[in-house]
Amino acid sequence: MDAKTRRVWIGGTRWRLLRCRVPDTIWGDCDYSTNTIRVSKALHGEDLLNVLLHEMIHARWPDLSETAVEEFADTLAGILHREGFRQPDDHD
Repeated sequence: MDAKTRRVWIGGTRWRLLRCRVPDTIWGDCDYSTNTIRVSKALHGEDLLNVLLHEMIHARWPDLSETAVEEFADTLAGILHREGFRQPDDHD
């Protein structure tokens, strides 16, 4: 398997967080049946931060609309990125 797996707690539930290959039509997804979040390993910088936040928001609040999730993730990712949150290998 070419994935990097972590275990995280979101809203009192344990989730698997995978950085892995995903279908070309998505950047990430949230599977409630297996408590698994997948995020494309091709992402870096603010894009990675945005998709991680997006899928974790879905995990925590599954009834939230896609529009609300996108808006909240975009806002949070922008703020955190401007505040300097980066991976060590990010150059953006």
